[in-house]
Amino acid sequence: MLSRNSRSFRDLVVLVLLALLTLAASLWFDPFSRAVAWVYRHDNWKLDELFTLSITLTFALAWYSWRRWDELVEEKRERTKAEEETQALTHLLYDALAELRTLKGLLRICESCKRVSDETGYWIPLEAYVESNSKARFFQGICPDCARKAYRSSELDDATRSL
Repeated sequence: MLSRNSRSFRDLVVLVLLALLTLAASLWFDPFSRAVAWVYRHDNWKLDELFTLSITLTFALAWYSWRRWDELVEEKRERTKAEEETQALTHLLYDALAELRTLKGLLRICESCKRVSDETGYWIPLEAYVESNSKARFFQGICPDCARKAYRSSELDDATRSL
């Protein structure tokens, strides 16, 4: 709970040292007997209630300080846990962002050969560009219109109509 390098530990040490110095000073000067003698001389002032009040306040402040100390330790524990969760979520988001690759914006494409100009200005095939900038993969096939143009077969027209 208390580490030797914490500020609270140093404050506690200072308070204990001040209490010991106060005890030494009170033993040396004997302020209690002087206060009692002063109270007997001024008997009509009711100073014993003030003494009781000061003792009660001392204990109340000590109890309050201890409770506040426990609250601060618990708050620190909760903040540390929240920071760890935030860091874990941040790492998760960065990992997801690194994994997510999307195509955005306008592509410069050749209308003749369908090559795409990449960021460096080189012209690469459309399939290579899309595969390098996304998780899409291509496989070869032919659509019915292109098949008719390429092969001009009536059998092919009949086969594609049945599809």
